[in-house]
Amino acid sequence: MTSMIVALSLLGDALLYAVLPSRPEAFSLQVWQVGILLGANRLVRLGTNELAGRLVRRSRSNRPLYAAVIAGSLITASYALPIGFWGLLAARLAWGACWSLFRVEGYLAALAISSRQTRGRIFAVYQAITRIGQGGGVLIGGLLVDTIGIPSTFFIFGCATLSGLLLLWKAPQRNPITPNSVFASEQGKSLLGLWGCALALTMTEEMIANLTGRLVADRIGPILPLSLGVTSLTGLLLGFRSFGTLILGPLAGMIGDRFGRKRLLMVLIALQAGCIGGIAFCPAWPLMVTCLLLQFAASIGVRLLLYTLAGDLAPHRDGALHLSRFSTFLDLGTAAGPIVGFALYSGFGFFWVAMLAWLLIAAAWVLLRWLVGSTTGM
Repeated sequence: MTSMIVALSLLGDALLYAVLPSRPEAFSLQVWQVGILLGANRLVRLGTNELAGRLVRRSRSNRPLYAAVIAGSLITASYALPIGFWGLLAARLAWGACWSLFRVEGYLAALAISSRQTRGRIFAVYQAITRIGQGGGVLIGGLLVDTIGIPSTFFIFGCATLSGLLLLWKAPQRNPITPNSVFASEQGKSLLGLWGCALALTMTEEMIANLTGRLVADRIGPILPLSLGVTSLTGLLLGFRSFGTLILGPLAGMIGDRFGRKRLLMVLIALQAGCIGGIAFCPAWPLMVTCLLLQFAASIGVRLLLYTLAGDLAPHRDGALHLSRFSTFLDLGTAAGPIVGFALYSGFGFFWVAMLAWLLIAAAWVLLRWLVGSTTGM
């Protein structure tokens, strides 16, 4: 139920990422303002994640989620108004704060109904349903924009977000999380290790994902013997990254639940290191495309397993605060990845991007082994 509420809230945000770069004139924007608006909601989360965690921790009811649904619907509907750059910037900052609440509420719900034996599958189902909201925002929203226009589409999506109140009205109050006593004395060290691992692996994932278009244009497009264009190939590759979550996420969750989450995570980051090497050194375009697809597949499993491990390590009383802080490290990696990746690529080439990615993966590997040494049962 919570994942469906979150999926509905993502319709407008996903559509904005598709419409804003391609039609900035419809919002009375200049091109340079688009990047600011699309990044503002991520930057503000570096502060609002902590606030959301503290708010949810103090509340034993669903009131924070009610507030997020109402605010999210108003923000989505505001995209239909001629509010200009500053109005959109305020809306994007407010959406970042709402998403901090949506995310912590969603993962707390998954944490509350899962056990150590089922947590990977439960978290994967949550991610898969919310990903449908993102994909639906782009696919359905694109059709609606071409049919009835941008303002009407965002107004409809705002109403769809508000309809989440009907689901929430029937939802039970938040369940208490089962106490976690496995990690007792060394839990703090384990949490810090996991947060550092999340930052390193997310930064690696975002560097490669955001450079996909440039890699296709510079290294695959000129030698591509097919009639498929550079933009189409980029869209197919990134589409696999988005919709692959529906299948690969639950698969990684089930394998992690059965054979151990950290074992699978170490296998996947080793696969990522190999794929990045293939992209860096192999000139054949079929092999480069294969390495990109495998990299995206591995990153889907890595992101899910990181969240599942965070759930395993969640303290009894401070689960909301812990997951919010963990999300902040993910957001740091998400924000830093494109900036650092493009800077290295434009200045020195992909080899140095690969070098940094290998260093980050090595750091994550060390932190994971430290985590294995300080915990049991994973």
